[in-house]
Amino acid sequence: MNIMTIYALGDKKPEIAPTAYVHPQAAVIGDVRIGERVFIAPMVSIRGDRGRIEIGDETNVQDGAVIHSEPSFVTKIGRRVNIGHNATIHAESVEDNAAIGMGAVLMLGSKVAEGVMIANSALLYNKTKTEPNKIYTGVPAKYMRDLDPTSDARRAIDEYLDTYVANTELYRKDLHKIEE
Repeated sequence: MNIMTIYALGDKKPEIAPTAYVHPQAAVIGDVRIGERVFIAPMVSIRGDRGRIEIGDETNVQDGAVIHSEPSFVTKIGRRVNIGHNATIHAESVEDNAAIGMGAVLMLGSKVAEGVMIANSALLYNKTKTEPNKIYTGVPAKYMRDLDPTSDARRAIDEYLDTYVANTELYRKDLHKIEE
């Protein structure tokens, strides 16, 4: 089953790598590029109607997340980024190996540095910039502590990311709608 809800908008047409998985209940619209082994879960909205959106290899976007852009910048999501359930990404950039928690909100033009974790339900205000390998939490999001790239927490995030990379093949191969 490889039926996807993908829409061109005028001459803006999504580019989706053949190894990516986009669930049929997700919507990908307009000027969007999705990299290799990216997992897009049900009810995700990736809307490149106002500006370009680029999602790097081995990233996952979980159920209910919304990614949108603006004409003034390209929304760039790096490689091996975890975007949690119901997160809202209106950011300018989320660099490689970042983890965006469930329900987190990244406001217009914010920049998430490499290896950063934005905690569940945290709010990154407009044009906020984070520093690499740190954890931010709260409303508004504030620095909580460092996130050592060799720590047990980082290894756990990487193992979690690996399960979603594996899901790209599993879902393409084994997900079947049950007819009523």
